[in-house]
Amino acid sequence: MPQDSIDRMVDEWAARDARLDVSALQVIGRLFRCAAHGQQAVLDALAPLGLSYADFDVLNTLRRRNEPGGTNPRDLAHAALITSGAMTTRLDRLDRMGFIERQPDPDDRRAVRIHLTKAGEKIAARALAAVLAADEDFLEPLGPKQRDALAASLKVLLLHSEGADRTS
Repeated sequence: MPQDSIDRMVDEWAARDARLDVSALQVIGRLFRCAAHGQQAVLDALAPLGLSYADFDVLNTLRRRNEPGGTNPRDLAHAALITSGAMTTRLDRLDRMGFIERQPDPDDRRAVRIHLTKAGEKIAARALAAVLAADEDFLEPLGPKQRDALAASLKVLLLHSEGADRTS
C-alpha cells in the first residue's frame, strides 16, 4: 500500500524520537482527514441545489419524521443540537425559499408547527439522493464487510466518547 502523509508523519516522529508512541495519529489523523473529505463531498453535492448542510438537515429531519401535525421547532433544534434561536434562523431561510410553512399549533396557541411544502418535499428528496450518492462515492473503495467493520468500530468510539451505554 502506498505511503500517505500520515505514514510520513509517523516515520518522521520515529526518526526524531523512537521512544515516542505516535501510533494513535494513524487512526485519528485519518479520521480527521476522512471527515474533511466526506464533509466537502456532501457540501459539493448540495451546492447545485442551493442548500447548505444546515438546510439539508432541517428539510430531511422533517421529511424523515413525517409528523402529520407538523414538527415543533424546539424538537428540530434538539435534533440538530442547536439553540432555538439558531433554528429560527434556519427556518426563516427555508420559509423564504418556499420549502417550509409554519402553521399554528392546535395544542398551544403560542407555538407553531413546521411542515414541508410540496417544493420542500421535492428538494429534500433531491438533496438526500445527492448526499447518499456522495457518501457512496466516498465509501466506494470499501466492500460491504469493510463498511460494516468500520461502522461498528466507529460506533464503539462514539459510544465511549459520548458516555453512552457501552453495551448497545
